[in-house]
Amino acid sequence: MKYHFSLFLLAVLWNCQPRPASEASFEVGWDGALKTIMREGNLSGQVAVEEILKKKHVYALGAMEGLKGELLVWDGRPLIAMVRDSSLQLSQDGNGNAALAVYASVPRWSGAIPIPYNVRSYEALENFIRDAARKEKIDVGKPFPFLVEATANKLDYHIIDWPEEDTVHTHEKHLQAGMRGTLGAAPVKILGFYSAHHHGVFTHHSTNMHLHFMSMEAPIAGHVDSLILEGGKGGLFLPGGEQ
Repeated sequence: MKYHFSLFLLAVLWNCQPRPASEASFEVGWDGALKTIMREGNLSGQVAVEEILKKKHVYALGAMEGLKGELLVWDGRPLIAMVRDSSLQLSQDGNGNAALAVYASVPRWSGAIPIPYNVRSYEALENFIRDAARKEKIDVGKPFPFLVEATANKLDYHIIDWPEEDTVHTHEKHLQAGMRGTLGAAPVKILGFYSAHHHGVFTHHSTNMHLHFMSMEAPIAGHVDSLILEGGKGGLFLPGGEQ
């Protein structure tokens, strides 16, 4: 795979550790909706990335205007994965617009909650996150963000690069448009948003999660399609305090 990147940028992002929890709250917001993209083909920018970055301690994910790249914001630092000349390019430029973005200001995170050995698949991780959030007194009837630091035995991902002339949108075509790849035995950081009530908004109908990742060993970031975690080697971080 070809890619262009900034080692300094990645070093800064990799070293961003979740702040310990205290009496903290969080707020989740979003602009755009998957159903608007899928049904109406509306790929226009719904929010400026720089507006998202004005929020303190903001974490965000989504898709860029025109479906030309994947957005990840980690504690106020943007990382946009794009396809340029068949190469993966990572950018810290916060001047673009997002067609879809979900975000939260999280001043404090919990300590690492160990991910059990038998929680390895995407589906098992989703269930574990829901149950762990309940134990932490987070209202799982409302959307909430989370972080995962783990080793992925296998992680399938894509970076969308939608062809401008195509006006027919399907989930399968979105997976195929742009660049696809697989990581193996790779330590990763994952930002996710969980909601059982926002299918077609910022989660697809088959899942309650939307996940974006960055590799901790290579300059790779994007949207998580599926994963298998290495058993017993991961931690979950939830927002500190009650919503």
